[in-house]
Amino acid sequence: MKKATKKSTKKDSYSLFENINTDIITLCFCVTAVLFILWTFTGQWPWSGHYYNSYILQAQSWLEGRLDLGQNYSWLELAIFNNKYYVSFPPFPSYVMLPFVALGWDTCDGMIAFAASLLGAVYAFKIAEHFGVKGKSAVFFALFLTVGSNWLMTAQNAWVWFIAQNMSFTLCLMAIYYALKNKAGLSLAFWACAVGCRPLTVIFIPVLLYLIYKAHMTEYPDDKITDIIKKRFTAVIPMVIIALSYMILNYARFGSIVEFGHNYLPEFTESEYGQFSLTYIKENMPAIFRLPEVEDGVWQYPAFNGMCIFLVSPIFISYIVYTVRSFLKKTNNDIPLTIMIVLVSILYIIALTAHKTMGGSHFGNRYTNDILPIVFLGLMLTFSKDGKWKNINYPLMFIGFALNLIGTVNYFIGYL
Repeated sequence: MKKATKKSTKKDSYSLFENINTDIITLCFCVTAVLFILWTFTGQWPWSGHYYNSYILQAQSWLEGRLDLGQNYSWLELAIFNNKYYVSFPPFPSYVMLPFVALGWDTCDGMIAFAASLLGAVYAFKIAEHFGVKGKSAVFFALFLTVGSNWLMTAQNAWVWFIAQNMSFTLCLMAIYYALKNKAGLSLAFWACAVGCRPLTVIFIPVLLYLIYKAHMTEYPDDKITDIIKKRFTAVIPMVIIALSYMILNYARFGSIVEFGHNYLPEFTESEYGQFSLTYIKENMPAIFRLPEVEDGVWQYPAFNGMCIFLVSPIFISYIVYTVRSFLKKTNNDIPLTIMIVLVSILYIIALTAHKTMGGSHFGNRYTNDILPIVFLGLMLTFSKDGKWKNINYPLMFIGFALNLIGTVNYFIGYL
């Protein structure tokens, strides 16, 4: 009897380890390895504090009973309203940091950024698996999306300008994944969280609603729209609660439910056309495709307002190639979704270029990182499952990886 018990225990322990997805562990180790190398050059370790910690300061102020920061921090981008200083960025990252700051961990933002980076890679892997891209191939495409793109620039520390993009990237991937899996409540909730990091991600809602609709109809093919609403109306409750929290906070600070504070930055209040204007598009659109200048054979990579997205995020090339191929070969199984992704991506780029700046000082083209989750969905949707043309992705991935690794190191060493 004792021997049988011993064997059973041993078998159970083996079963436990068999349930662990080693591909996801490999993926996380790969992402961590790349970030580790970056940190050794820049010193931006996830447990280190830094000056650009607006979200931490905001959480501290909330805990002290204030909505403003109580003073000016001249090195931060702060909104000035009624002679008070406020964080000018959407508040969701401070929501996440609040409980940790309440416990006295005032440098938690770096570890949160690191966790968000790993989580983003994991959900990219899960999306790839949903579309039939399995095992090491799914690991590759998750790495292609992350360390092989300009995501690497914004993922390696928690500076206020970067952590919101990093979190939004992950939250959008989570929203897409749960929409695909017919979990409408989770999808819409994570999308609402993403909007609280990067407000323009509100543009992604048609894609999510379509995914939710398709997933629902797969399970209940005879349902009508009214049936879907009846069965899923409670799914919007978490999203509504999150949205209401933004509105209440915005109104309490700025007297408007849609004002996060960026319009009250001196940079925009002193500008003739404000934060957004169609007049900016003509100047900013070329930055999406701007190639480095060459001096004495050396490429001079821009360090302000962006450069060619096809260089810093070559996954855009793969996305375009596979999307066009799917139409030419008539292998596209969801033309409405493919067209919707294209239109949403174009609309997002137009909205970005209507902004006064294109990301300020940084390496690459970080604003366009916002559409990488949607582009990844489009790539997985049209990816050729027969393996044809797969090899084109390998050189593109290594171009993106090498360029962003070296460029990010050089940028931060020069900046610091």
